[in-house]
Amino acid sequence: MLEINRLYQFLKTRHDQCVNKLSLVNVLQIGGGRENYCLSNAEDTARALGHEVISGWLSLPSKIQGNDWQKQFTQHWWNYDTTDQKYLDYSPNIEEGAIYIRDDEITKFISENIQHLDSHVASSIILKNDKFYAVDYWEKGFRFHELEKLSMQLIFFFQTLKLNS
Repeated sequence: MLEINRLYQFLKTRHDQCVNKLSLVNVLQIGGGRENYCLSNAEDTARALGHEVISGWLSLPSKIQGNDWQKQFTQHWWNYDTTDQKYLDYSPNIEEGAIYIRDDEITKFISENIQHLDSHVASSIILKNDKFYAVDYWEKGFRFHELEKLSMQLIFFFQTLKLNS
């Protein structure tokens, strides 16, 4: 399967679960923030510079894993400068070739379910052999579950409080 087909499969499958349209956006990678703290980096920038906080995904380049190709989509946060009308990312070390996908459903889901979540960052999604899997890291290592659809409830499955108690 070609790289563009993997991206299209994610967009189509995720879009089927969305009210708002997904969009591919050009983002200027600024860096300077803390690694692995994309939400804090975006929120700090919003407070300091008045930028909007944007939710979405990083579509990372496909990699060979064992004998099969796999593609990862990592939930991510960045900013939008309403004055200059530019997307900016202050998180460091974004993988070269990553494609930014704006997904406003994430912000909406979090604001509606904040009391039930222990994290505001969803599981990463892996596409392998035409199947999607949620993958999350916690104190006991990695945990996976197959995703029949890319609904917010399934994408945030591991972040719900009832699972971690």
